[in-house]
Amino acid sequence: MRTLVLAAAVLAASSSPSSADLGEPVPPRARQLAERGRELHERGDYARAIAAFKEAYVLAPSPGLLFNLAQAYRLQGQCDDAALMYRRYIAAVPERTSGRALAEGHLATVVRCVQKRSLNLPPDAAMANIPAPPAPAPDPIFADTPAPGRPHGKVMRRIGLGATLGGAVALGAAAYYGVRAHNASADVERLYAAGESWRVIQPIHARGERAELAATWLGIGGGAAAVAGITLLVLGRHTEHAPPIAIAPAKGGVQAELSWAF
Repeated sequence: MRTLVLAAAVLAASSSPSSADLGEPVPPRARQLAERGRELHERGDYARAIAAFKEAYVLAPSPGLLFNLAQAYRLQGQCDDAALMYRRYIAAVPERTSGRALAEGHLATVVRCVQKRSLNLPPDAAMANIPAPPAPAPDPIFADTPAPGRPHGKVMRRIGLGATLGGAVALGAAAYYGVRAHNASADVERLYAAGESWRVIQPIHARGERAELAATWLGIGGGAAAVAGITLLVLGRHTEHAPPIAIAPAKGGVQAELSWAF
């Protein structure tokens, strides 16, 4: 099931504490960013959706955008940041606000996720499968769909591993043919010294040239594959473990939090 409510509608709501209480209009840029974040979220591009929601929140803070951030973090598998955003949202809305029960249910799920990770236990099979009523506009957006994690990083790491292994095999074959070429060269020199005819030496010489050519091309290809594979492994790991940034309201402004695992 997917419950969709436009983020732009959240920003336009008269109940927004930032726009209504201060009497300031919502900047058009904030509306555009919120709508952009919704579109990215629907496509499953949670990282870019989070970035758009954060920019919108800086321009026009609203509880609805806190919920949007929490949902995107949860579906991306970042339980710590999702829990922080759900708590910020719950603290910012009245007790009877529609959608608060949904946020509290998701908060319980991501808190369990954090606890299991701290104990090195596997997470729940589907973090999003929590019975909860749908949230009407202009409250929280988006549906309960399983978090897919970061498939691009995983794909890059798998391709990188395959390329690295293929490169290692090619380099091993290059070393084998290099030994054969060296042995053939030594045999040719020995036969020349012994006064053998070219008819006897020529097949050995040709075999050595073929082995040398194979060693050269396998060495070049294997080295290139190994370098590309290692690069993809590093990039894939970086993509999966990119440092999360959390943004939340604070007294007199906005608080940004950056976390990195060592």
